[in-house]
Amino acid sequence: MEKIKVEYTKPFGPGILKGNLPDKILKGLLNISQDVIDKKITKWNRALVGAIKDEWKIPELLYKDYKVDGFLKKVFETYALAHLSEMREAHELTGASTREYNPEIEVKIGDGWINYMKEHEYNPIHFHSNCTLSSIFYLNDYCGDEPIVENKNMLCEDGFTNFVNGSSVNGSVLSDRPEDTTSYRNFGKLASINNKTHISVKPKQGLFFVFPQWLLHQVNPFKGKGVRITASINCGIRYLNPNRRLEELR
Repeated sequence: MEKIKVEYTKPFGPGILKGNLPDKILKGLLNISQDVIDKKITKWNRALVGAIKDEWKIPELLYKDYKVDGFLKKVFETYALAHLSEMREAHELTGASTREYNPEIEVKIGDGWINYMKEHEYNPIHFHSNCTLSSIFYLNDYCGDEPIVENKNMLCEDGFTNFVNGSSVNGSVLSDRPEDTTSYRNFGKLASINNKTHISVKPKQGLFFVFPQWLLHQVNPFKGKGVRITASINCGIRYLNPNRRLEELR
């Protein structure tokens, strides 16, 4: 299998696995997308919250038929390993040994579907249930032809995906009065160190994210005649034999 280039990043708390699809895997997912929209076997709107007309379930056999099943399991496993490493580091802060926490990872691909999103459709803020991890695969770059609202002072985020985690004030602007520079409260306009509450992602063909199923996310509507196409695939993770010693892995 072609080496997978990914980054485990933490923009605001929970880890998110970010990567770019190898050409063969992108082609496979595009073929799956076309197969799904041509045959329209199982309409999946009833299981989802989106205001999107064309959301169709991916038949499980298609992953194997188009040779993407191994890749999907590998990226989900990569996330699980990165998370496991974080758990070990946190456990080590207690002074306890982590030699006996080396479970095997079992991955089960769950429900997956293709989103064919059109003008004015949207996905409200939500999470995915009945799984451990969720994912988004961008199969094209489309996010509209023109802004819904013209505002030259703001970046247009029509058709973007928003990941949301918690809430925080934007920071206080403290007094900069010259009469009192001895108190830290009047030291000037101090920088504020706050938690980032959300990130916005512009669609880019081949880009993908893997994240915890509980992480809230949404998709903004757009204006245009094109179709925004993504695949969403869930998975279940099980840790087996958690008390294996490191020596057993060598």
